[in-house]
Amino acid sequence: MMMLYSEVEEVSALPRNVNSGGDGWGFKAWSDLLDDEAPHRKILERFAAVHPEAGLELPPYDRYEDYVEADAAWDGAKVSVYYETILSYLLVWSPSRDAATSFRAALLQKIY
Repeated sequence: MMMLYSEVEEVSALPRNVNSGGDGWGFKAWSDLLDDEAPHRKILERFAAVHPEAGLELPPYDRYEDYVEADAAWDGAKVSVYYETILSYLLVWSPSRDAATSFRAALLQKIY
């Protein structure tokens, strides 16, 4: 069985939109699975089902989806999630380092 993510970065200082935007903290999870095989939506849906208090709601599924964004509340702060299926990465960002770190830990439980 192929691993869902080949790399999950540690939380580090990161602008909101990777290259621009507000200062905050985040990480990326990279997958070798592309397009409709990318695991991001399934992982996030599983996360949202187990943690309804986060209020994470993805936009409706589209067969050709890419550039998907959603927000959540976690550890007292806003957390933004974004994924691309063509480049196949998931980005999690928050203005709070603690929120990004604890969200990463909870998300990893759904990945592995």
